[in-house]
Amino acid sequence: MTTPEATFLHNSCLKLLLFGGKGGVGKTTVAAATALYHASREPGKRVVLISTDPAHSLSDSLDQPIGDKITPIATCPNLLALEMDAGRLLAEFRERHAAALKTIAYRGTLFDHDDIAAFLDLSLPGLDELMAIIEVADITRSQRYDLVILDTAPTGHTLRLLALPDLLQDWLRVLDLMLAKHRYMVSTFGRYRPDETDAFLSGMSAKLAGLRTLLSASDITEFVPVVIPEAMSIAETARLAASLKALGVRTRHLVVNRVERPRDCPFCSGRRQGQESYLEEIEARFADWTPLWAPHLPHEVRGPEALQEYLEALEGSAGELRRGAAHRDVPGASRMVPVEASLGRDVSPRPFTRDVTQKQLLLFGGKGGTGKTTVAAATALYLSQQHAGERTLLFSTDPAHSLADSLDQPIGDQITPITGAPGLFALEMDASTLLEELNREYRLEIQEVFDSFLSSSFDAPFDRQVMQELVSLVPTGIDELMALIKIMDLMDRGAFDRYVLDLAPTGHALRFLEMPGLARTWFITFSRLLLKYQGLGSLMRTAEWIRGKSKQLRRVEQLLGDEARCQLVAVAIPEAMAVLETERLVQRLQTLSVSCRWIVVNMVMPPSLCPFCAAVHEQQRGRITRLSDLASRRAGLGGLVPLSLFPHEIRTVDGLTDVAQALYRGS
Repeated sequence: MTTPEATFLHNSCLKLLLFGGKGGVGKTTVAAATALYHASREPGKRVVLISTDPAHSLSDSLDQPIGDKITPIATCPNLLALEMDAGRLLAEFRERHAAALKTIAYRGTLFDHDDIAAFLDLSLPGLDELMAIIEVADITRSQRYDLVILDTAPTGHTLRLLALPDLLQDWLRVLDLMLAKHRYMVSTFGRYRPDETDAFLSGMSAKLAGLRTLLSASDITEFVPVVIPEAMSIAETARLAASLKALGVRTRHLVVNRVERPRDCPFCSGRRQGQESYLEEIEARFADWTPLWAPHLPHEVRGPEALQEYLEALEGSAGELRRGAAHRDVPGASRMVPVEASLGRDVSPRPFTRDVTQKQLLLFGGKGGTGKTTVAAATALYLSQQHAGERTLLFSTDPAHSLADSLDQPIGDQITPITGAPGLFALEMDASTLLEELNREYRLEIQEVFDSFLSSSFDAPFDRQVMQELVSLVPTGIDELMALIKIMDLMDRGAFDRYVLDLAPTGHALRFLEMPGLARTWFITFSRLLLKYQGLGSLMRTAEWIRGKSKQLRRVEQLLGDEARCQLVAVAIPEAMAVLETERLVQRLQTLSVSCRWIVVNMVMPPSLCPFCAAVHEQQRGRITRLSDLASRRAGLGGLVPLSLFPHEIRTVDGLTDVAQALYRGS
């Protein structure tokens, strides 16, 4: 039954194992099942399972409270789990190293103590994920555990996590530039003796070197992508593969999840037949990796017993799952009733439709894999069809974009008209490029200032470099917010009549919604520093640019909190982990004052005589009831909007039109 080639299951030399992929493909399930396998197979082996996703799911997957303390799993004491609070790690880092950081900045810049404190406080938020990956490396090297397994965030933010060593390198370079001036001045009049600031920099540099060594150590570290046989998941996995290769992270295997078994049911067989070409594409496109095949199970994989069953299926199902799909007509098997009847009540889409069509900005958010991109794209398409002669912009700020995959058209970082959908335009923002505008303006002015006023001073080489590099300490995540500023520019110009935003999965979507306040404060503080020290020369262009952006951010805050103009539509599926995350999302949105009136319940299985479909349908009823209870309890929630599971993958304008008709029928 065992697959010998599955080194991540059988390589006793492994110290760090990472699982990643598109949101909703089952990364947490595979990571938790693998951790249970290693721990139960070798009772003397200490295994720790860690989540770095801001929206943790380990507690939901293992069906046991975990949180931010390393916690033993009740059914397997040598397995421990941790849902990492990166914010706490950052706060501890700042407290531990605040004195050294302020001393370095004071020695190397023209700022006073208050300025330094304010700037460092604002530059460090966003480095919390960096602290998380350093903590993972420290845990791995501590030898307290034989194996560390990491459940990562969805692809875009996982790649950011793996690229954080480069961010730390830039950050350390700026700090070293600040200290270089002090070293030079002391050495000019005597002998320089290293102190606690040098110790801090050398210690961080050692951590950086150790982290890079660990990630690229192919004998003890492995990254396992998880994919499902759908076009959007395959495309995102291909981008992940290229990035992992560039980062030097070793990958040997690929878990192909939720493969439909051949069944005597037209609906199930239709879904399996739709997967056939994608299964072939996976084998061809990822030929360098060994695939492991996991079947789509009729029940949720949650709790130790279900996770153990899942892993057994993963190890033993390859031959069966790679046979061709069977299709035999079964009398009555495809007889399905409308979703409304399956929910036991009449659900009208009209209030939802009226509400959605009145908003200027619509945001779609939820757990990865719930179909946010599909629902957002279908909504944008519907709006463009209902408002002939007007312009609708569909855009994404997720680092791992899926709009082009969903629409089956190239999009990219330019506003692109969608073929077959008059009035609809799409944009996949490369938000990092938007920061280049600030870099160009800032560096040009700094160059002019130092050329004019400090050319004869020995301070000039150091001060020039420090001032130029300080901009690199902008908080991680502001680049995504710059995308929202660009949308505000478009709104100011009246470029479009309405906007539809496909958000990143929950954890990073919430951080994105929280960012305007922090970013605006950063812009204001940076502007004040430039104005305060413009005695060096004129920094007015940069200061004015920054002040303008801070005003736009204030208006972004106002727009997100304006229920008449903006609304977030939560997208969920009737599975326990998605329901729990939706509950947390709705609660958090209330504290952010972002309106959320509707929950689209996607992928609802209609009733059927097929035993598999019937089992899925029955299990979903309880989850839908819980979502309905949430809608009735929460003030401001209008209710649930059901959307059936389709027997085929949804892509292209035609496919999205079918979704739009199902979602907004009766309008």
